[in-house]
Order: sequence, then C-alpha cells, then structure tokens
Amino acid sequence: MSNKSTIVLSILVIFIFSLGIFYFGINIAGDLKQNAYVAEKVFKNLVEQVETEKTSSVFLSEKYLNSIVDYAKNDQNIAALTLKGKENGKDVTYLVYPVNSRYFAGNGISGTIEVNNNAMRKFNHSMQNGVKNEFYIDAAIYLITPKKVFDYALFSLCIIAFGTLLALLCVLVCKKPAANAKSESKAETGDNHKENLSAATNENIKENAEKNENQEIKVSKKETSNNTSQQVQNDFVPQYANRRIDPLGLFSPATGLSWESYLENRLDAELVRAASSEQELALIYIRPVDVCHNHPCAKEIASVLIDCFGFRDLLFEFGDDGYICILQNCSVTKCLSICEHLYQNLANIVKNFGFDTPLVMGVSTRSMRLISGIRLVKEAMEAVNKALEEPELPIVAFKVNPERYRQFLNEEITRSAFYEGEQNEQQ
Repeated sequence: MSNKSTIVLSILVIFIFSLGIFYFGINIAGDLKQNAYVAEKVFKNLVEQVETEKTSSVFLSEKYLNSIVDYAKNDQNIAALTLKGKENGKDVTYLVYPVNSRYFAGNGISGTIEVNNNAMRKFNHSMQNGVKNEFYIDAAIYLITPKKVFDYALFSLCIIAFGTLLALLCVLVCKKPAANAKSESKAETGDNHKENLSAATNENIKENAEKNENQEIKVSKKETSNNTSQQVQNDFVPQYANRRIDPLGLFSPATGLSWESYLENRLDAELVRAASSEQELALIYIRPVDVCHNHPCAKEIASVLIDCFGFRDLLFEFGDDGYICILQNCSVTKCLSICEHLYQNLANIVKNFGFDTPLVMGVSTRSMRLISGIRLVKEAMEAVNKALEEPELPIVAFKVNPERYRQFLNEEITRSAFYEGEQNEQQ
C-alpha cells in the first residue's frame, strides 16, 4: 500500500468513526431539547388518569392504587411516581413506584424523588378529594428513555464497526498485489537461470530423470475422519417469579400492613440487595403480648409504625400479636435509638386501651453476614423471648456469636451435602 492510499484510507476511517459519534451526540441532544414538551404532556396524562380513576373505583383503595401502578408500568417515559397526602396533620405516603428506584432520596422510606441528571424532569401536582384533605402527585419523567439511548448507541456502534471492517478489507486487498509481484519476480529470475545452463548439465538432468522413472515410489496415505455429534441441552430456564397476590389484597384490612405470607420473600430480596451493596439491614420484632391484630389497639399501633417508617410494604404482621419492620441501611446503634423512641409511643397506646400485658421489642441485624431471612427472624424472636424473661429490659438486640454462626454454617453445609448424596443414590 502506497503512502497516498494509506492517507486516503485513514481519512475515510476517521470520517466514518466521526459520523458514528456525531450521529449519537446529535440525536441525544436533539431529543433532550425537543422532548421537554412531551414530558409535560406525559405528566398531564398521568394526572388525568389519576383523576379519572376516582370515578371508577374508591379513592386510595387497593384497586385504585393498582390501576395507577399499571398505567405507570405501561408508560416507559415514567421513571418514578409517588402519591402522598396528609392525614391528621401528618404526611402519609400512599403509593411509591417502583419501590427500589434509585431516584428516591436516602433509603427510599421518605418517598422523596430526587432528579440529578438532565435526562429527566420532576413534576408535581396537588389535588383535592372533595374534602379539606389535599393530595400530591410527584413524578420523574424521562426526556429520553434508556431504550432510546441504547438504540442510538447501537446504531453508532454499527457505523464504527463498518468503518473498522472496511479498513481491514482494504488492508487485505492491498496486500495481495504486493505478494503477486514478489512471486512474479522470483519466476523471472528462475527462467533466466535456466537459459544459462550448459548442454552437459541438460544431459545429467536427463540421466537422472531416466533413473527416477525406473524406480517405484510407493506412497501410502492415511485418511482419518472423526464424526462427532454433541447435544447441547440448555437446562437454564429463566423463571420470572411473579409476586403472589393474597386473595384479600396486598395489605391486611385490620391493620393496613403487609401480610405475613409476604415476609420471607421480601426479606430475602432485601438481604440480597444489602449484601450486593455492602450495606447493613436491621429487623425489629415488636410484640404487644395478647393484643390481637383485629383489636382497635392494633390499628393504632400500625398507624404509628406507618408514620415512623413510611412504607407499608416493609411492615408486616407476624403471628397473632406481633409486627416485623425491615430497616434498610440501618446499624444496631441507630436501630436501638429508633426503638427507644418508638417504645414510648406504643407503650402509651397499649396502656390507653387498658392492656396490662408487656410490650417487648427484639432487634436483629445482618452484621455484614450472608444470612437468610428465616435466620434473621429467628434471631429477633430469641431477642423477644429474652425481653419477656427480663421485664426490666423491654428492648433487646441479638448479639452475633461468631463461633455459633460458624457452627451454624458448617451444619448447613453438612446437611446440604447429605441431601445431595441421597439424591445421587436415588438416581
């Protein structure tokens, strides 16, 4: 390849690369500039949907909230959504979508949306429910959706890949003429050398040729062929575990908290998230003894828990008279401080309803361990049992014993290996 061809090829490749980058940048900038009006229209349609649903279902009912969530899922421009209001002068969060969105401030319990990039905008709207209570809708709307960014990036990558392949093709094509020229020059040199040979040399060549004709040359060829067939079985089948919906709804009508049947799955999911983020996770088991969930006192207790922690899907009924609260990114010290403040409020409620039974709290934390949800609940139950044995200690935190935990892991590994051995013997 000549110097001129190299320069032309370099300019062409640089132009194609620049075209791919230019295409991506221009489309992203154009969409960000033009979709501001589209984002306003999306939020306006969302508000109209919220207002319209009030005519077809009871306001703030389970059906009403689920219809809003379904609408938000079907609109890819909606990144996050909250529905808040005030009850008895206190802020209450009725709906958060999605629950674990990265666009919520802090650990998400407050339900406050924060937008820190130029690819989306935050909108808010207030409305009345026919009474003095006022409700607020906050939403984060994409100016350009992640799918559209991916499509632009993919097309730009295709343009750059085309430029790369074109450059490789040109290099390979230019190498062939040079190889052919070298072979032709070698052939010409060989011909000139043959023309200069003497007659005596030609006679020697003829004699050698006659001897070679009289010799028998045996050539054995061995051909081997191996035909193998491999069967590839794909045993991995993605399973999308849909959240099981209780026939009576997501929340208990008696207390307004999540059902106990959802506790294990949600707690395991939160433990996986905390482990991947290297964060703490705390669990509080609150037990006002003999105060059943269908008693009016239980509804007051649940109201205090919702005001304290914010999200009902992190608060669960447990047993006949207990409650479990999941606290994200919360240490033991912080959790105990929350329990001390919460204990005073709950103790006053239980006392006002005429109950003379003890109120105890048990705390258990992940403590940077890889632990299952069931194990964490059992530790909190042990802490509650300890508090019941010692009335002067109504709040007890489970202290992790490294030796016992190591013994527990060894037992789990042994049990798992035993079950695998039995299954192999049966097979």
